[in-house]
Amino acid sequence: MPFFIRVILIVISVTFAQTTAFADDVRSLNELKQQMTQLGKPALVIAGADWCVYCREMSKELATTPELQPLKRQYAILKIDADTPVWAAAKRAFKFEKNGVPAVFVFRADGKQLHSGAGKPTDMHGFLKRNLEKAGLILTPAQSQILNKDLAKLQRALKKKDLAEAIKISSPYDLGKSFAQPAITMTAVQNKIKEQITEQLTSLEQKLKENPDDFHAAYELMKLKENCAGSRPLTAQVQTVHDAVKLDKKIIAQTELLLQADRLHKKRKRRDENKIYQDILKQHPDTALAKIVQSRLGKKSNSNTGLTSTPEKTSQEINLKKSQTYLRLAKQLLKVKSSQANKYLQKAIDAAPESESAKQAQQLLN
Repeated sequence: MPFFIRVILIVISVTFAQTTAFADDVRSLNELKQQMTQLGKPALVIAGADWCVYCREMSKELATTPELQPLKRQYAILKIDADTPVWAAAKRAFKFEKNGVPAVFVFRADGKQLHSGAGKPTDMHGFLKRNLEKAGLILTPAQSQILNKDLAKLQRALKKKDLAEAIKISSPYDLGKSFAQPAITMTAVQNKIKEQITEQLTSLEQKLKENPDDFHAAYELMKLKENCAGSRPLTAQVQTVHDAVKLDKKIIAQTELLLQADRLHKKRKRRDENKIYQDILKQHPDTALAKIVQSRLGKKSNSNTGLTSTPEKTSQEINLKKSQTYLRLAKQLLKVKSSQANKYLQKAIDAAPESESAKQAQQLLN
């Protein structure tokens, strides 16, 4: 699925920073952004001043009230000094036109504003709880670290076009209600996988209903079923199509042989893979399966994967190398004006008469 792989790689092209343990209050906008993007924490931004009685009361309540501490730790809290130019800039950015402090804002991790108001909330516990309910799932630093590591593994799997591994990594996650960037990315990958598999299944079902003997379509369906084994919903989706098309038992058996070879190839067991191919050619000649195997063997031969090349090609390669070696030796002998040079020029010609090295040898010999 080259198109599918490319789309998914685009989705996860961002590199995520590893998270660390965070303090309750943040010291900069960068730290605020990191907690929001990596953990999905909502931002609680408080603009206040030392001379403001309600500001001091709010700060003390947040710092010392025991029942508020579990709720407070779910926020990324940034305090702004209302007597500095920072607050003037923040007011413009937040489009805050009210007067008075403390000015209190809550932003969801994706930037959506959940609250904007002047004055200390009268029911701080209810205020924090209500906004947390709108903030979505918040990750712990440990969960974010694991998720980032799995995203890196997922990217490697997709680069290798290993759909089975990609599904195995992504399927355990249920992060649809989190606004942390790693969670959003993982959910996007899951949706793309499901979307692409649905499209492929629709196409395969149509092909197999029109032609039940379409071996290529049957193989793709069985391969998809194997790749989706790491996800129950995807497996059930594939099985529904499998049951609907009613594949012939002989085709299922043949596709299983090819899938077995695929598994051996993935494990780099080339001899066992090649043995299956040879058995297929003997037991199932003149079939679509045999044609696929012959094509694979040809490609493997050309890419030097360990499968034996044809004797004719091997002989040509050996003779060409001999001709090139004789030519190099003859040139060295010519430099020292040795009488043996012509002998090796002739050997270069005889070894591979139609080669470029033979042409060069003939020119030097003349």
